[in-house]
Amino acid sequence: MVVSAEAELTRIQRQELKDLYLESRTLRQGRAVVTPIDQSERSRERGEFYRHYIGKTPAQLRAHWARLIFTGRGQPPQTFADSQAVVERLVRDPNALGYIDARFLDERLKVVTVE
Repeated sequence: MVVSAEAELTRIQRQELKDLYLESRTLRQGRAVVTPIDQSERSRERGEFYRHYIGKTPAQLRAHWARLIFTGRGQPPQTFADSQAVVERLVRDPNALGYIDARFLDERLKVVTVE
């Protein structure tokens, strides 16, 4: 998990991560509200992220969001095409949280510890 180098967020609980990415819940970090950023369904990083941190396969994730959208109980995180697009968004928004291919990590970003 990564954020802008300017962000206050340094660590996040695994359950908070699940709540952000699966239930559209709000996470406050200081005065800021953390905004989850997602990648395209076709990205390798997305599949790895959801399997490792959230415990869902792509099919389970599609079914989950279809159910929430249909019932009006939530909207999925904003989706970006790839790691480069996520990096550009994170740099512009210090309240955004995302995941990227490690090759895109640079001094404009910092790693968030998942506990």
